[in-house]
Amino acid sequence: MSLGVAARLLVQRRFAPLMTAQALGAFNDNLFRFALVNLATFQGLTIFGLERELMVPIAATALTLPIFLFSAVAGQVADKYDRTFIMRRAKFIEIFLMMAAAAGFFLNSGLLLVLTLFLMGMQSAFFAPARNSALPTLLQGRELVTGNALVSGTLNVAILTGAALAVVFVVREDAARVLSLTLIGVAVIGWLVMWLNSPAPAAAQDLKISWNIITETVRVLGFAFQAPDVLRPLLGAAWFWMLAASVLTLMPLFTAAVLGGDETVGLALTALFTVGAAVGALLCGLFTRGQDALIFTVLGAFGLVIFPSFVALTTLGWPEPDPANLASADIFLANPENWPILGALALSAVSAGLFVVPLQAMAQRRAKPEVRGRILAAGGIMNAATASLGQFTLAAIALLSLPLQAAFGYIAVVSGLAGLFALWRMMRPGRYTA
Repeated sequence: MSLGVAARLLVQRRFAPLMTAQALGAFNDNLFRFALVNLATFQGLTIFGLERELMVPIAATALTLPIFLFSAVAGQVADKYDRTFIMRRAKFIEIFLMMAAAAGFFLNSGLLLVLTLFLMGMQSAFFAPARNSALPTLLQGRELVTGNALVSGTLNVAILTGAALAVVFVVREDAARVLSLTLIGVAVIGWLVMWLNSPAPAAAQDLKISWNIITETVRVLGFAFQAPDVLRPLLGAAWFWMLAASVLTLMPLFTAAVLGGDETVGLALTALFTVGAAVGALLCGLFTRGQDALIFTVLGAFGLVIFPSFVALTTLGWPEPDPANLASADIFLANPENWPILGALALSAVSAGLFVVPLQAMAQRRAKPEVRGRILAAGGIMNAATASLGQFTLAAIALLSLPLQAAFGYIAVVSGLAGLFALWRMMRPGRYTA
């Protein structure tokens, strides 16, 4: 049973430290990023006198741009050196980055904070392919889906916790001190935890690393496109990250302009989506047996057709709310008329979690060991690209003069196509699945 597999993995050195260090890193990334965004939005933090409307996308880009730039090199490193060794070094560097972040908060220096965020993105670019390529080395084949589910579930919880605490911390009088102590303390704990993890040897130790970013990015993407059985799940996972970015970008305006809720409702719905995705991932890990998990991707995809469509169609005829009289979270949640929308959003998130976990495991299993780090780094590049595209959802809707519900319709259409393709692949003779 996968419940037994999960319980076993949670107490073993070959997995538990990696999962914990990953979650702690995600917490720090999001605590720092959302603290910076909130300071720029509400307290006037800026660089070169830029308006807050520019500071927010600059902060988002500062974290994702290094993934474009350095994932190809990081994939080579993950194929040449022990993956656990790489993750330990990355966590050690994180401590110094958090010290730089602390200096930025105390000095109220937007430039130092943005530069540190860029370096954090670089650190993440090296950690991610090492982690992803380590999992098939550290776990047995029948454990891979469950392991990915646990990583995804704890990752989502860490992201939500970091984002929520950022909102709480930045309004305190001692915000700089609290943020600094938390960021540095979590980084130190993550580094110490990573020392407990079992080694994860690389399969191409004679590889000569090229530092030409442009050439290697093209080459790494070429590895993925030359392995279509790996490329397909990588593209499916990239769609998940675009979906998540689209929803999280859309949610605040959808809350105010359609649902009539204030920022507390937006925060509640963001929390609902994040926790729902974590629940979906964990359910997939608990109920899958052995290697056959593609059915969960199919179920998740069709869930992403049904529930977003329900949200779009149900709210399409709603009257436009009064911007001066938006409901707070307690009032919004107390109204039974809003419960079907809340339920549909929650089930959409659960469906997204079910959708992505088997694809992650499938890509890890199918990638050849000697190029696994580079192929999975290509997945990181695609994830960053699609997440960045997802952040422009609102701009596209505005340019096309579409209602906000169009975003949910788009999610339903693309998810339906992905589900039909996965179902076709699953029913083909001679198939093999995650």
